[in-house]
This record gives sequence, C-alpha cells and structure tokens, in this order.
Amino acid sequence: MPLTENPCRAIALDSVLALESTFRDSAIKGSTAGHGTRGNDEQPMTTASSAIDPWPLLRNRDLGCQRAIRLVVHGRSGGVVPESLLELQQALQQRRQAPVQLEVLTADSPPVCPDQASWLVPLLLWPGSHARADVPEIKSRMQREGADVELLPFLGSWPCWWVLVAEALQPFAAEGSVLVHHPLSSEEADRFLLELSDRMGLPLLSFDHWSDYRKRHPEAHPLMLALAPNRMTEALSEAGSIPPLLDLALIRQGLIDLLAALP
Repeated sequence: MPLTENPCRAIALDSVLALESTFRDSAIKGSTAGHGTRGNDEQPMTTASSAIDPWPLLRNRDLGCQRAIRLVVHGRSGGVVPESLLELQQALQQRRQAPVQLEVLTADSPPVCPDQASWLVPLLLWPGSHARADVPEIKSRMQREGADVELLPFLGSWPCWWVLVAEALQPFAAEGSVLVHHPLSSEEADRFLLELSDRMGLPLLSFDHWSDYRKRHPEAHPLMLALAPNRMTEALSEAGSIPPLLDLALIRQGLIDLLAALP
C-alpha cells in the first residue's frame, strides 16, 4: 500500500506529541532535487526557516543572543559518530555561526558545556528510554555544571519532521511497503506508533519482527526509519530498504533549516 496522497501534510499527533508551534499544510515544500540522496550542494529550501517561522513562541521570549546547540545523538558502539551526523553538525554550525555540539549516548564522556546559553535538542525519533530518561538526565547534568540550557522535545515529536519524512518517502513507497522502526516497549510508545501509522498511511513494524513478517509477506518492502546508519539499516539494505534518513537530501536540508531557525 503506497503512502497516501501528500501524507502527513497536516500531521499533528496532538494527543501524544508536544511542540510549541503549529505548521500549516504548505509550511514545508520539497525542491526539485529534494528526493535524491546525498549531494555536494546544500541550498536552503523554502522550508519552515524561510516560508514560516517554526519557532514563534521561542522567538517571542527574551533569550538574548543566539544560543549554542547541543544535539543528542545515539551514535554507534564505542561512541563512533556516523559521517552524516558530523556533516549535519558542521553545516548547522556554519549556518548559525554559533557552537553546535554532539552529545553521543554511546560515548564515554560528554563535551564541555559551551560558555553561552544553549538549546538541548534530542535527535531521537522515538519515545523510548533515551528520550524519556537519558535526555532529562543530560539536561540536569548540564545545569549542575552551571550551563544555561533549554530542552526541546525529541525530534520524533515534531510534526514538521514527519512532514519531511513522508514527503521524502513518496518515491520509495510501493505495494507492500512497511515502515520499520527501532524496537520499543511502553504504552506511550504503542500510542505514538498507532497514531503515526495512521497519519503516514502505512503499517509500522518493529525491526525485531521483520524476519517473521517477511516470511509471511515475501512481497514486503521495508522502509527503515533510522536517522543515520546502524545495524538495522545495514541488515535491511539487502532487502531493498531506503538509505538512512539523513542520506535523503530533502530530509537532511529540511532538518538543517529547522535547526538553523532556532533563536
């Protein structure tokens, strides 16, 4: 079953998700090259950062000078950071002309807190233990170290994020497509996934159920929802899954635009 026509254009997930801004149907539009994979030219799209302010309530507050950003990412074993996340960090720092740090959940030690006030932005797609427990602890630790830090909701709770994802997945969707996600185990996560599946117009399947599902549905086509390369994207690559999301130009540039628009 293909993605519905212009899916998630008005996605809100209001009953599960929290975000301080509302996006209209036309808030984010793809460019002609938006559905391709990685390229050398990074041109700002007509996204939320330019067509409509994605952070109106944040901008209305007295925040002083532009803040630094600390991106919380999962990373790979031993704290290894995928190249796509390093490139995102560098591009965002260049755009904002302010420090952008990576806090890697698999690393042994965090970066030193910046001198200026900062946003703590969890680049996590799911309401799992990292988003619910690890991220608040990171904020508390930074505050104990004397940092002036504001925590934003995790990336997967941003309605605009799923607009980007749905738009970018349109060329890949086909009969038998199924969205594959990181395994989760909580009632909150179940509600999140049910609502997201309804809005995306495709079934969602936990990665640990994929093998059994494929045996029952040999025509199934996996669309792995992972920000950067990991063991799941590698395992599904042979089954014809899509690249990691940050390898898709529309998503990569749209996320840079959204983060660059933060005050």
